[in-house]
Amino acid sequence: MGIVTEYPFGFIFFCLLLGVIYAFFLYFRTGKDDISRWLVWAMTGFRVLSISLIAFLLLSPLVKKQTEVIQKPLIILAQDNSISILLSKDSEFYRNEYPRDLQKFTGDLRKKFEVAELSFGDRISNELQTTFTEKQTDISTLFDEVNIRYANRNIGALIVASDGIYNKGNNPYYAADKIRFPIFTVAMGDTNLSRDLILKKVTCNKSVFLGDKFPVEIQIEADKCRNEKTDLQVKKGEEVLYTQALQFSGDKDFRKIEVMLEAKVKGLQRFKVLLKPVTGENSILNNTQEFFVDVDETRQKIAIIYQSPHPDIFAIKQALEGSTRFEVETFKLDVFNQQPSKYDLIIFDQLPSIEGYSNLSRFISSNVSLLYILGTETNVDAFNALKTGLVITSNKTNFTETFPSLNEDFSLFTLDKDLQDVLKNVPPLLSPLGAYQYSPVSDILFNQKIGNVHTRIPLILFFQSQERKTGIIAGENLWKWRLSDYLQKSDHKVFDDLINKVIQYLSVKGDKSFFKVKVSNRFPENENVEFDAEVYNESYELINKDDVNITITDEKNNSYPFVLGKTEKAYYLNAGTFPVGNYTYQATVKTGRNTYTKKGEFIVTKLNLELLNSVADHNLLYRVAKAHDGEMFYARDLQGLKKKIMEREDIRPVSYSQKRFIDLSGNVWLFLLILALLSAEWFIRKRSGVY
Repeated sequence: MGIVTEYPFGFIFFCLLLGVIYAFFLYFRTGKDDISRWLVWAMTGFRVLSISLIAFLLLSPLVKKQTEVIQKPLIILAQDNSISILLSKDSEFYRNEYPRDLQKFTGDLRKKFEVAELSFGDRISNELQTTFTEKQTDISTLFDEVNIRYANRNIGALIVASDGIYNKGNNPYYAADKIRFPIFTVAMGDTNLSRDLILKKVTCNKSVFLGDKFPVEIQIEADKCRNEKTDLQVKKGEEVLYTQALQFSGDKDFRKIEVMLEAKVKGLQRFKVLLKPVTGENSILNNTQEFFVDVDETRQKIAIIYQSPHPDIFAIKQALEGSTRFEVETFKLDVFNQQPSKYDLIIFDQLPSIEGYSNLSRFISSNVSLLYILGTETNVDAFNALKTGLVITSNKTNFTETFPSLNEDFSLFTLDKDLQDVLKNVPPLLSPLGAYQYSPVSDILFNQKIGNVHTRIPLILFFQSQERKTGIIAGENLWKWRLSDYLQKSDHKVFDDLINKVIQYLSVKGDKSFFKVKVSNRFPENENVEFDAEVYNESYELINKDDVNITITDEKNNSYPFVLGKTEKAYYLNAGTFPVGNYTYQATVKTGRNTYTKKGEFIVTKLNLELLNSVADHNLLYRVAKAHDGEMFYARDLQGLKKKIMEREDIRPVSYSQKRFIDLSGNVWLFLLILALLSAEWFIRKRSGVY
């Protein structure tokens, strides 16, 4: 311990001197023969101490206290609680004996170490759970959580008890790179191949159009089913839509079957794929899989109009034709003889053109949404005259190379997570050079980056008025972006997704209703069902003074009523998780004299990821442990693991110094001491008749 102050330590002498001088003038300036000499010296001492202490406190002194802290090593035990643990021949052991062994193991460790218990599956739990009910396994998130939660702790080791099967997150081997302490693994599950038929994957378009035929790809894996026969069925409700007999030729057989189905009913449709079990099959839970298709009634019609052919037209058309939701037509301006209102969106490629007179008045006078692509053939003055919301002022028509710079505040639609990586390496567009003036209510997706300079000049932006939505791409050579996407990712997914979302936003008609309810049309069984709602008054201003009631109804006509919570200007509801099935909802709000109602439906889907692979990956567990100075043990050898950890010399307590500073100004005992000194002095003076 020690006393410190921000002033030089010599100031303490002045505090003491102040007390002495004060007492001297009080008691020795004039002699008092009627007072006992020892009482004078006692009062002088009391006064010197009290005044010196008060002066010392004015220096804001702190008491420095240093203590030695011993911290036990922390052993973190993380248990895999996913369903796949029980998909082995030792399932009874994991249900009954293993939980008891694990409790004894942790109890023994606590005699020497501090133990933290976790469980993981599709999320991290703070309790050690061995129910083995989680629908997914994410081991990489476990490593991230441990690194964050136990930072700066004396971690002796991390023990991961798992079968090594993961179906969510990143590869655990690489996710563990950030771990800087030993990792021990407990191998669970069974690495032997059992007789099993597995519906590995069912792939189809998530949305199709009424009357269309759409393909469904079914992938089947057969383990140890040589010469076994089964029947494949595709059903909708109780109706069998497709059936096929199958016979397998090897111990590890893989089949890919394509089935054509027809979209006969509008709305979200539920289908089921079934495989008839074979004799002695390990698990029949993975013989069934459901899939869902959203059947739309009409496609969105898109027209691309141009004066001269350009590769951008082909790139955009290819991006849109990859989606079933768009119907795309291309026209030269002088041969376009359709009504503009027939289309949901019209795209002008470099129109108005400098090549000749481009009369766009019939398009402007209609309410159809428009997208302008500007380029070297665009008549910029004629474009400015259209009053689109963007004006480009230039003395002469010059162009400059511009790269895209993402506007982080853009919120009209979400973008692919890989988009920014691809855009860092795309070739530049050719954009008109000049002063850009645009409406303050515009939404900018990309700004222009010229060289290495990020500017506030828009490259792609959107406007919305009561009549229409308008989009402007201020540059040509989009086809180079699509080619660059293929060179970087070996496909056109990122570019096509960007174009699809731009066109989808512009072509969808705005919802001008006074009551809106937003909810996804499908949820996995482990996700919460969430609703957002908005209510508008007659001036189309957001309000939320009235209650929004919603009733969710399942297939058995059971009803679940809720009241949406109020946010700043809207409504939100987290209804929690629901069992697998089809649900409808009806939301109602009464505001003023009006009552608004919205109806809809959603589906809760079953998660089968844990059932698709029952073969434990002990090799992964071994590699993770080996790479982090640990070892792999089997679930029946927990005592061997305990002995190994106990014998590790590097897993030991650490001591560290802890400094604390205590402000003496607020010390109660010091205050009482000063009060006692002054009170004693006052009592002696009073008793002796000295005032």
